[in-house]
Amino acid sequence: MKFSEQLQFYMNELGVSSRELARESGISESALSRYRSGERTPSADEKRLHGLAEALVRASTLSVVPYSAEEIYLSFMDIVGSGLTIPYENYLENLHQLMEIMGIRSNALAKELAFDPSYISRILSGKRKPAEIRTFNAQVVSVVLKNAEEREREETLATLLRIPVEVIRDPEKKEEALLAWLGTNTEKVATHPVRRFLRGVEGFDIEEYFRTTNIEEVKRLVPPAVSLPKRKVYIGITSMLEAQADFMRLTVLNRSTDTVFMYTDFSSAEVMRRPDFLKRYLIGINSIIRRGLKIKIIHNVHRPLSEMLLTLEMHVPLYLTGQVEPYYMNKSQGDIFSHHLWVSGGLALFGEGVIGYLTEGMHVLTNHAAELRYARKRAKRLLESAYPLMQIYRGESYDQLRKENGELFQIGDRSLSYSYLPVSYLSPEEIDAYMQRAGVKSSTRRVIQIRAEYRRQSMANRNKESHVRLYVPDITEEEFQKNPILLSFAELGLDLTIEYSYEEYRKHLEKIRLAGEQSENVETIFGQGHTLRAVNIYLFHGKAVVIMKCRSPLSCIIMRHPSMLRAFDELIGSLRKDAVSTVYGQEGEQDEKNGGI
Repeated sequence: MKFSEQLQFYMNELGVSSRELARESGISESALSRYRSGERTPSADEKRLHGLAEALVRASTLSVVPYSAEEIYLSFMDIVGSGLTIPYENYLENLHQLMEIMGIRSNALAKELAFDPSYISRILSGKRKPAEIRTFNAQVVSVVLKNAEEREREETLATLLRIPVEVIRDPEKKEEALLAWLGTNTEKVATHPVRRFLRGVEGFDIEEYFRTTNIEEVKRLVPPAVSLPKRKVYIGITSMLEAQADFMRLTVLNRSTDTVFMYTDFSSAEVMRRPDFLKRYLIGINSIIRRGLKIKIIHNVHRPLSEMLLTLEMHVPLYLTGQVEPYYMNKSQGDIFSHHLWVSGGLALFGEGVIGYLTEGMHVLTNHAAELRYARKRAKRLLESAYPLMQIYRGESYDQLRKENGELFQIGDRSLSYSYLPVSYLSPEEIDAYMQRAGVKSSTRRVIQIRAEYRRQSMANRNKESHVRLYVPDITEEEFQKNPILLSFAELGLDLTIEYSYEEYRKHLEKIRLAGEQSENVETIFGQGHTLRAVNIYLFHGKAVVIMKCRSPLSCIIMRHPSMLRAFDELIGSLRKDAVSTVYGQEGEQDEKNGGI
């Protein structure tokens, strides 16, 4: 129904004339006439629409008014909208993500807004909408900005909004920036920071990456120095960023093929204030990779998990090229000094500064022989003390993956969340038929059959002694047609994906269900899963999390850091709550009481 029709309906039902309504509402008769004719529709101004609804009730000639002002107002809002430019469901997801990453619980939000906790709970669950979304949004934004300032999380908020941190610190710009993100972000966002990281993994296409990365861009963004002295000193933040850009440009131009080492525990807040440098940083790293050089990066993981994941998300494309190895230090390096050390074949950049006084920090870019030897030795010692943050294997490294991580695939409780179904549940005949359909040569088919049989035997032995929980996507034909589930051979080390039919997918699903019913230690949960289509998650409780990506490039990422294990454990736990279908295997209700795995 149009607004003009809804307004005329209420005027007729309540016996209200145009003149009386104009007098009660304060809206001119000419404006009301345009509303009634449909020539004009009012904006989603909540105060104005509330006033119009109340004026209709006051101007009614009926002794008993059959509609309340609130009912009339809500019907108007349903027509003209809430002022959002995205569906309400997407707005809610934005709100959920904002609260989760900023660490704001629903009870705390209710307290800050002076609302009943149950009211906020109903809003967040989608069971009701705020009476005035604009007002509600403004209140939420106020709470978030206050939280960010008091808890020194402005950098986190700026990273989430993809804006310089100085905008969040600007009293005149911060509210507008956050309101715009909440109400106009058209991308369907994830409600858990791990989901954002997984989307980055799934969405990376290595062929597209190298096709769009131009090695010459770094030369244009970083003007060449007239000459490089044996030693150049940079003082202050701006000079520090210039030093880093100079290091990357000169490393690209250098003939050396030595591995590049990068370590810093300087605050990234200063970089986020300068988005132009962030762009130069990524282009510089990309150019080093295009040069064919390998990079070893030691990340600072001693920060809130959400911040760490946002940093890793930015670096995901770098990891998946296979040329960047990420590490971390087990202990924090202190809270007095910040240090910086980058080393390449013929160049070193090192610096330091007192935390809180980084504008006074000093960096030195040098190719002096003695200083280079010193910097390389420091880099070597740091790497000896570091731990791999991720182990990354490409499809051709299947045997190496199994050899180096054999203990993971032995006995032990685990939760496995699938977006594509494991091919090893199919019979040898079915596997061979699919490979022949894709034109796989006979020698490769034999290798894959051997690997599939090994997987079947391993699963059978493991399931006798370990508790295994499977999360399997069970979707309708309509959903399948919109976003097909692929048949992938990734778990067997073959870079092959096949689009199979919905009927073939249902048969594959049935085999997994039957296998689960035949083992008392296997619990199979059918639902929507983690909504991705090219990433499987294997959580080996207390040991590691493995991410298997089936699209270019076929990749396997293994992470053992305790924070990452906790984060993925939370994500897997949320899948159980979201499951919409029958739970097979153990009694689901009893298992919940026992706390699950």
